[in-house]
Amino acid sequence: MHIDTFHRRTAALLTVVLFSLASRVLAADALLAGSRLTLTTDRVRITSTDPAIGLGGGAGSADDPTLHGGSLRVLSIAGDVFDSTYELPASGWRAVRRRGLVIGWTYRSTGSIRSVRVRAGNTIRVRGRGGLGHTLGTNPDPVRVILTLGAQQQCLRFGGTPSFTTNRSYHATDSTAPDVCPLPLDRDDRWLCRPGITPNHCLDHDLTATVVHPDLSTTVEPHAGAEDQPFDCFYVYPTVDLSAAVGNHENVTDPAYVALTLDPLLSQAARFNGTCRLFAPHYRQTTFATLQSPNAAFYQDLAYRDVLDAWRLYLKQYNGGRNVVIMGHSQGVFMLTRLLQEEIDPSPALRSKLIVALLVGGNVGVPQGEIVGGSFQHLPLCTSVDETGCVIAYHSFAADMPPVGTANAFFVDPALDVACTNPAALGGGSADGAFAGSYFGLHPSQPLFDVVADGGATTPFLLYENFYSGRCVKDATNHSYLAIDATPAPGDLRTDPVLYASPALSPALLGLHVLDYSWPMRELLDLVAAKAAAMP
Repeated sequence: MHIDTFHRRTAALLTVVLFSLASRVLAADALLAGSRLTLTTDRVRITSTDPAIGLGGGAGSADDPTLHGGSLRVLSIAGDVFDSTYELPASGWRAVRRRGLVIGWTYRSTGSIRSVRVRAGNTIRVRGRGGLGHTLGTNPDPVRVILTLGAQQQCLRFGGTPSFTTNRSYHATDSTAPDVCPLPLDRDDRWLCRPGITPNHCLDHDLTATVVHPDLSTTVEPHAGAEDQPFDCFYVYPTVDLSAAVGNHENVTDPAYVALTLDPLLSQAARFNGTCRLFAPHYRQTTFATLQSPNAAFYQDLAYRDVLDAWRLYLKQYNGGRNVVIMGHSQGVFMLTRLLQEEIDPSPALRSKLIVALLVGGNVGVPQGEIVGGSFQHLPLCTSVDETGCVIAYHSFAADMPPVGTANAFFVDPALDVACTNPAALGGGSADGAFAGSYFGLHPSQPLFDVVADGGATTPFLLYENFYSGRCVKDATNHSYLAIDATPAPGDLRTDPVLYASPALSPALLGLHVLDYSWPMRELLDLVAAKAAAMP
């Protein structure tokens, strides 16, 4: 054997061994450069020659496609938008061996994906023909490809300077590796709520409330929702990962994490299941500590890309021309504000479908004394009950515990006011800003946010009717907030169950942030229903 050939083969085998040893420690996603992608109306061809191509845990592991199968996902949220996943069952795979070592995998099928070739440290090559799910009516650039082998993902992103011919072909070459694999929103467990999935967390939980009456008697208010409603609500949950580590929360299906997301979901969004179909995607949100990181923008961009993927896939696959409510809280509002700025505010067609945006607890900016401008150029703050295509935004603090320092104006241009839209006072509303019904979730999974005494209630929620009120007022920095006060009528024997001394409610940190939706929940429900009915 020629010595150069011997060296090359030895190096290839050494690469396989090193990949195998490393991946048995942690078979992380592989982020690969792409050599070439070709899409035509009935073909797909994908090639990568990235030296980082590996075999995950290798033969016999959770990443072995001969045991666990695989899949190919071809995704674009540009152009026509498509998200096609092709299953590659274990029966079609075989191992490729050299000198007793598994150096790669080969897949053969008569289905849409005809062949897949994987060689460690060398090549990925995919060929498909017929029955493919992509469309080419408009330019799909960039196109993302995720080859899953067992439990490991090999991810590529093609684009930059491609060539495209409408309804014929898309070609891209020499593409750099992506910085992250896309969140697999084609899987049901990447959604907390979506019609047709199991579990659908917006429908599968008890929302019954114990009503405490002014004479201290109690009754139980049942709640019933339905999956099929005439319009949609798209909800993005707030920060639930309070860890000190900087970065994004990656494992969104971890049961402990899902339990934390249910705290806000059930207190803020799920009760709307009586009027709208609810869509609540997971996203790789930034941790609480990341908010103060100098690299926060990078991690927030990653989180936003998940939300953008979810939104565009929702529009393509599920919306069907329905009107929609956009709603979120805290970090969810940061994500949705950008989504509105980039996707909806500039688009007359999408604005015409927007019932209302509930951007609660995220600090939307408007010029002082104005209802439009600042965060949005076309979407005004709501000023009447039946106005549509507008924004309801506020951040709540106790009336006798006003914001300390800049606690009310974080991430807002100091030259702008913080938007305050009192749901109880649109178009005049209640003369005193009284809230008809305040719903408090009891015993959340996050102990820090257990800020309401249950008073012996055995239901998941406590309901106080006509007990609280809110007013939009200015703080010491001339920024607006919703001041919350207990305003019982004469003879009302109820006491305020909110534990204002809790660190989570400190006016120097978050104020009444975790209860932002709770105070005017009945008003929000009624406003959404009224605005949906008023849509042209």
